[in-house]
Amino acid sequence: MDAGVAAVLGALAGAVATTGAALATGWSAREQAKITARGEHRRQRRDSRQAVYEEFITTASAQEAQAARFFLAPVPTDEQGLDLALRGSGNADTETLWNESHRLWIELLKLSIRVKLAGPQMMSEAASAVCDCSHDVMDATMTVSHGLIGGDSISVRFEKGRERWVKLDNAIDDFIDKARISLDDDGTD
Repeated sequence: MDAGVAAVLGALAGAVATTGAALATGWSAREQAKITARGEHRRQRRDSRQAVYEEFITTASAQEAQAARFFLAPVPTDEQGLDLALRGSGNADTETLWNESHRLWIELLKLSIRVKLAGPQMMSEAASAVCDCSHDVMDATMTVSHGLIGGDSISVRFEKGRERWVKLDNAIDDFIDKARISLDDDGTD
């Protein structure tokens, strides 16, 4: 092989190596940009989910606390005992208690739509469970005084309402546990 051919082949090999290195560098930079974009998307999605979950939990907890002030009173056996339980919970009457409970339930329904849009599926299901229990608590606040649950006495209706309040508390705890799992998921599985 003469020196001229060797020089041309050497230059060609250098050009191929330089082109290959440039392609590899470009590919690597493009992949790094994709990884960065996916990470930023996950961070933004996590932050928006967290905000929606927090708002949902705050509203559900407000209703749970309102019900707790009422249903943690001594079990009333008559109208006078019921009035004491209502005043002790900071409500003038059952209508006031029901109106606030109803307002919070409606707010939860609105927020549950945002939770369902934010996902994932387990959070949609958990939000629905909280809304169902919230409705039951709202209903219980009215039935305690108006006797809409069969012909039960005030004390029996109150106990049934207390059971519904406990279910709401448990549903909120379950929502919080699932929210932690959802927010900790970094998408690497």
